[in-house]
Amino acid sequence: MRPSDVPAESREWRQARRTAFVEEALSVLTQRPAALMSFEHVHERLHLKNVRYLDLQDVPIDRIVGSVGRYQDFTRAFFPRGDHLRSRWETIEQLLATGRSLPPIELYKVGEVFFVRDGNHRVSVARHRGLSSIEAQVWEYDAPVQLQPDSDIDELLCTAAREAFLERTHIDRLCPNLHIELTQPVGYDVLLNEIGRFQEILSRMDGRELSAEEAVTLWCDIRYIPIVDIIRRRAILRDFPGRTEADLYLWLCRNRRELEEGYQQHVMMEEAAGDLSRRFGENLPGVRRVRNAARWAAGATAKWVADMRRAWQTARKRN
Repeated sequence: MRPSDVPAESREWRQARRTAFVEEALSVLTQRPAALMSFEHVHERLHLKNVRYLDLQDVPIDRIVGSVGRYQDFTRAFFPRGDHLRSRWETIEQLLATGRSLPPIELYKVGEVFFVRDGNHRVSVARHRGLSSIEAQVWEYDAPVQLQPDSDIDELLCTAAREAFLERTHIDRLCPNLHIELTQPVGYDVLLNEIGRFQEILSRMDGRELSAEEAVTLWCDIRYIPIVDIIRRRAILRDFPGRTEADLYLWLCRNRRELEEGYQQHVMMEEAAGDLSRRFGENLPGVRRVRNAARWAAGATAKWVADMRRAWQTARKRN
């Protein structure tokens, strides 16, 4: 097709594309997502399972914030992000401009927001024309959190995971001076598994079954607090902007295990903390690996289980 044969862009399409450009530029300044929410991402992260058909209803357009498979094609306000959308978009706009009715779109409802299953272009044109609602067939998923139009799904998942962690452990009541908060929800499962293993080991040492509350309290005293004290004393949190002490606790424990597995020798937690900062800290230059395993083992005279056994005996005498 020669350039002269290409149909001229409609005024409405040009305006919609300009609006999309402005919205994307503002998203850079405000550091907010420019694209729609991905239904696939939400489905995976929230483990959505149960779905039921609601009915045909008018849905507020400002609560349609995502799409199934087409989330990169439109801005968060549903304006078109690419010229490949033009033909279909202009066809729908012209139909609405002449008063023609269009079939209802199809939506998935999660919490208080909606995701387009079919009808992305129709939503985009409706938003451009300033309509406040659109007719839709709606299916609703059960969700563990209440998604809102401006929700950050990762923050919601972290909040839900932390609440479940506190409900399981009552650590906020048993150790009121601690504030355990993670930036990744999966970390709470790691902590629960660690506390469970800790309870098993101490039960074998003591010759009786420790209660869950005893295990949580002793885990805080013997395991968590001493490592957090190292994190604070070495001030390594400043090397990891946007992270928490609990994040660093998990990373430090994992880093120590990896060093011990790699060098086949005991590694002191203080040394593992220094290695973590040197290799991964965002505020420190260079990324270096420890080359001399002997320096990690210097001064180490016992394995972790032996250290924990002495701490356990000390805690029993103190209590």
